[in-house]
Amino acid sequence: MYEILSKVRRLIPNRGKRYSFYDVGFHGDKYLIQLVDSLIKDCRYFIETGANVGTTLAYMAKTYPHIECISCEPDKGAYREAVKNTSSYTNSRLFNETSQQFISRLREKMADLFSEKCLFWLDAHGYGFDWPLKEEVEFITSNFGSGLILIDDFLVPGEECFKYDMYKGQTCSYDFIKDSICKDKNHRVYYPAYTDRTSNHHPLTGWGLISFGCERELNIPDDLKSKINGPIDFG
Repeated sequence: MYEILSKVRRLIPNRGKRYSFYDVGFHGDKYLIQLVDSLIKDCRYFIETGANVGTTLAYMAKTYPHIECISCEPDKGAYREAVKNTSSYTNSRLFNETSQQFISRLREKMADLFSEKCLFWLDAHGYGFDWPLKEEVEFITSNFGSGLILIDDFLVPGEECFKYDMYKGQTCSYDFIKDSICKDKNHRVYYPAYTDRTSNHHPLTGWGLISFGCERELNIPDDLKSKINGPIDFG
């Protein structure tokens, strides 16, 4: 299924920033994309925070037309470009909102999603502000019966080759968010177990996968089992 399409479609200047749109999501990480392909089969929705210019949102909407893809992006310039990049996909919805506003929208206007199994991609953290990551994790695990949370720019324990986000004492890691996970739901954590870079446009970027409220371990495809570390079962 996977093919690296590493060519940058456009570079978008905005207030001194340069936004890059690519034809493949999830940093172009071959193994992560294969994992997503396996996970999404049991889901009806893909919910993202932090769309930027819509690279991953467009990729998901294009690749899985039967899945409804919902995201938010607070930066007006990035949002405008994301709208252009996803406008041809009727199964995508994008809101010019912060993650906190987006969470309120889900709670007040889309509560019917709480009974559905969703794949979440949390990417609304970075540099220059306090992160909504703890609030996102608490909201998701408290309101959805079960689900799968992928967190971008995540610290991969023992693997220094993966980049991850840090800002003002905040480290994007399991330790940072573990107390935000609903205590009433069992959860398992998975990390990448590979060190080879498969993307032509991004360095190795850490990620973490948290499954919650699921009775069984994830069914990882045989050809991916050696690439995934886990599950780490937290009961």
